Amino acid sequence: MSAVSTYAEALFEAARERDELEEVLDDLKEFVNALEESEELRLFFYGGQIPEREKRRAIDALTEGMALSTRNFLKVLSDNGREEILEEVLLRYEELVKEHLGKVEVEVTTAVELSEEEVGRINERLGRLLEGREVILDTSVDPDILGGAVFRFGGRRVDSSVRGQRLSLREQMRERSVVQWVGSGRRRSPPYSRAP
Repeated sequence: MSAVSTYAEALFEAARERDELEEVLDDLKEFVNALEESEELRLFFYGGQIPEREKRRAIDALTEGMALSTRNFLKVLSDNGREEILEEVLLRYEELVKEHLGKVEVEVTTAVELSEEEVGRINERLGRLLEGREVILDTSVDPDILGGAVFRFGGRRVDSSVRGQRLSLREQMRERSVVQWVGSGRRRSPPYSRAP
């Protein structure tokens, strides 16, 4: 298991025990946004020049009003010198929270912008396919896929684009021509191959 997963899962368990899952998620997003907006804060948090005790006190002051799980997590991350994985941990933690709450984020890429009606239909179908879980759609446009859509969720990719179907068909044609060529016992080059 990677360090990112280890930290995210430990944070998830601590936050779940305290019933702070969504609060911690909001806190971490706020903290990461603050880091992005302030160079001084970035230097403080990611830099190794500040003694550990002072850094812990500063983190306490910066996170006052945040959930206890958030405060403890940021101090542990800092104590262990793993500040650089904060944003990746946040992404993994967010996935865990959404999964726990029955939500699934689906990235949909299409060749053209989808209408609200089309987004609604896709959302409804995906909800049925994903056994009633709440679907959060993130749409994007890529004209290179020509038509159809590419879906990404839960580490999976489903390509129903025209480009994907063309590539699949081309690959099948190549495989069949090689199989036919091998089965024929011929000594010449297989079809679709290029001479050197």
